[in-house]
Amino acid sequence: MVTSFCFADGVPSTSAPSAAAHAPGDWDSCHACEATYRHRALAKGEKLFCARCGELLDVARIETLRQDGLALALTGLVLLVLANVFPVMTFDVAGAEQSNHIITGVLGLIGQNYAPLAVLVFFSAILAPFLYLLLGSYVLTARCLGQVWPFDFKLYRVIEWLAPWNLVPVFAVACLVAVVRLDLLGTVTWKTGAIFIVLLSLCCLLLEQLRASAGQESDARLRPQTDPRVKRQRAVALVAAGIILYPFANLLPVMTMSVTGEVAALTVWGGVLELYHVGLWPAAVIVFLASMCVPFLKLASLVWLLWMDGKPEFRVGRTKLFRVLETVGTWSMVDIFLLSVLVAVGQLGTLASVQTEPGALFFAAVLVCTLFAAANYDVRMIWREAKG
Repeated sequence: MVTSFCFADGVPSTSAPSAAAHAPGDWDSCHACEATYRHRALAKGEKLFCARCGELLDVARIETLRQDGLALALTGLVLLVLANVFPVMTFDVAGAEQSNHIITGVLGLIGQNYAPLAVLVFFSAILAPFLYLLLGSYVLTARCLGQVWPFDFKLYRVIEWLAPWNLVPVFAVACLVAVVRLDLLGTVTWKTGAIFIVLLSLCCLLLEQLRASAGQESDARLRPQTDPRVKRQRAVALVAAGIILYPFANLLPVMTMSVTGEVAALTVWGGVLELYHVGLWPAAVIVFLASMCVPFLKLASLVWLLWMDGKPEFRVGRTKLFRVLETVGTWSMVDIFLLSVLVAVGQLGTLASVQTEPGALFFAAVLVCTLFAAANYDVRMIWREAKG
């Protein structure tokens, strides 16, 4: 089937949406560049794009997609429970064995007096995915029944906010990197929980793809209208904090590993080199891209976007760049999840131990700063002219 494309008019507007649903012929405004467009009946396979900025505004509604989304959300809830009930892996060194659950890394970080890291791992690997899937099930059930349930629109807004924090797929990658690293030191065996984590990751990725490709839904536009200038000030402050913290995140060790008497303090870069030198260059590339390139490029991109606000150059490119930042920015959590897994399975007394170091706090702080900076950056500022 060939997908047809319709393009909306490109007249700037500052009017806010006033209704939760629109009939063909009603006027509305693009959520990205505020250009006005007219709703129209879309044939099967058609998509409505903004002629000014290229953002996806609407797609032909296919009821089976909502049913598919509901099935994925409910399946994800079941898989999330199973992924937390069953152990993920076991690590064996000279006959001493230890297994882990997702929550084990959280408890290990608390035991090492790194509660902020424990809270971050718990929220992004357990709580945020649970709320994302639970609220998604609630909203999609209402959609499938053609009803509007209490707090429906507000909960959809919460789902949008939770989406970047649903990091189960990133946790799955971190588990893979952890196994590659631990396999050099002992014997690692996958357990049942790992299967459920992989299946849950696929569910979350497919569900988010369905949500992201649904276009500018009417209820998604019913959100608090915060002054863009205030949001810009927050973004500037968060980016500045991230820049200040970034050198410490890379220069200070994030963990100390001790295996059979050999002790090594590892920075982010040191971990990359260690993987590369032992011939595990695919894992080294993953860690290098996720833990070093992504944070730096995200900070640099946000600085450029903020500096270009009010200027007419490269507006479409800047909008696309911001969307890329929203997608890839969370993959920096690989190193934090990797640390939680190593802390969970690497405590074998005198044979093996993993100790969290201050660099991990700085690294997590940079990640949080960039995530909140992107959340506070208002894409509409790209399309607004400078005043004065």
